[in-house]
Amino acid sequence: MRSDVAAPQAPPLLAVFVHPDDEFAAFPWLRRALADGRAVDAVWLTDGGWGGQDMARRRAESVAVLSALGMDPARMHFCGEQWGIADGGLHLRLDEAVPRAVERFGSLRGGEVLMPAWEGGHHDHDAGHLVGIAVAQARGARMWQFSLYHGEGLRGPWFKVLSPLPDNGASEVLPTTLGERLRYAAACLAYRSQWKSFVGLLPFYLWRMLGADAFRRQPVDPRRTAQRPHAGAMLYERRGGPSWAEFAAATAAHRQA
Repeated sequence: MRSDVAAPQAPPLLAVFVHPDDEFAAFPWLRRALADGRAVDAVWLTDGGWGGQDMARRRAESVAVLSALGMDPARMHFCGEQWGIADGGLHLRLDEAVPRAVERFGSLRGGEVLMPAWEGGHHDHDAGHLVGIAVAQARGARMWQFSLYHGEGLRGPWFKVLSPLPDNGASEVLPTTLGERLRYAAACLAYRSQWKSFVGLLPFYLWRMLGADAFRRQPVDPRRTAQRPHAGAMLYERRGGPSWAEFAAATAAHRQA
């Protein structure tokens, strides 16, 4: 019997990243959404050119890695490069980045927006969290955050990878097989321009890959952005970035009480 009732459309997913290679922390969420037949878009909010790095090379690496996971390159949007937002400076450009991102990605209704966690690891990641909230609210979308790295409870250059902060709420685990996790670890080797970063990240990432609960996400409560991500110095402060006070002042209009 023929039915005139259209099948419900799978909810779209928008993944918000800041630097090309940030997707290493969200591989399974993208792959699972693609496997479910969902429309998946990704946006990068800075140009990836920190320290004079080759922006085109970084972009090409992300395109290659995500294409191998099954994502359509036409749905990969390197807006930070197009908008001239420097790697390391997103928190200073939110008055421009937020409305442009909402205009570009806010019209599609519903679905989910996945964004970097509010965790104090890299100031660009926390600024990207604020952009993600604005876009999700414009879409009426469900909001999720994923941890990259942070230094909560640690000193000096030390940090934790894929370690959601308890203050961000209960974690939801996406179970993965060991084969999947090894594939994701191998994919990190494709970011050859970033080998110095992955020399530090990959050992901790590989440690996480030993557990089936390696990949976790948390819901987003915009009110959390009125608070410090965690007590003590942020990792970006300890690594020569802006102070929390400077970051808080620059982002005050975009954080929600």
